[in-house]
Amino acid sequence: MKYLFRAGLAAAALLLYMYRNANKIHKKRHIIKLETRHGFRPFRLLFVADIHRKKLPENFITNPLDAVVIGGDFTERGVPMKRTADNLRILTEASPVFFIWGNNDEEVGERNLRKLLGHFQVTILDNESVELFNNPHLKLVGVDFFSDREEKLKKAFSKVERDDTVLFASHTPAVFKYLQSAEGPGFMMAGHTHGGQIRIGRIGLYKKGSLRKFGRRYQLVTNGYGTTSLPLRLGAEAQYHILEFIPLEGNGFQRVAKNT
Repeated sequence: MKYLFRAGLAAAALLLYMYRNANKIHKKRHIIKLETRHGFRPFRLLFVADIHRKKLPENFITNPLDAVVIGGDFTERGVPMKRTADNLRILTEASPVFFIWGNNDEEVGERNLRKLLGHFQVTILDNESVELFNNPHLKLVGVDFFSDREEKLKKAFSKVERDDTVLFASHTPAVFKYLQSAEGPGFMMAGHTHGGQIRIGRIGLYKKGSLRKFGRRYQLVTNGYGTTSLPLRLGAEAQYHILEFIPLEGNGFQRVAKNT
């Protein structure tokens, strides 16, 4: 009997530990030296994905920002619209905000969420690119989670020139493999996987999130801010990212194909 009691205490302690982990959010800072042909002024971008049911604290943003990118799954079924609105207020008070669709966002009704995003003047990237900071050669490209892969990439990159400096955002990193050519985006970011959310050592449903560099290009996959199904985390910390982009001009330069 005492062994069952001890096992129960151990299980309860583990669940409490995982619950606390899920609610301990880590701010990750990265300096990205991005190769460019035309140059750009340094800028700071916040990337957050997979907020799901979480409420952002009022002091969530403590440093000046130039842009915020929401990497999908900003909300989900059952989340009060007021909570979503409060989260948008906190983000849009800091800087311009860009949004891409995740698989859970449409659960609250696409029309309702579009209306709310519009109210806060959030730019929705529906398989398209936008110029950043009035620089015609610095572009942010975003794709919709639900669109057909080949068509959405072709549409998203349709206004991107070969010598533009490009940041690419997708809810899922599964899209990255289709942009691996030598002319792919200089920086790619995604969420969706939660880093596996609950991991036993190296074992998890998905790879742990990370920032990786391949030659002159970067790939960021975040563990995400919130949780799905269970409000628990183990071995994959909750996180969001402050990215400082610095231009790196030299003999090489980052290019993006016009037709991906």
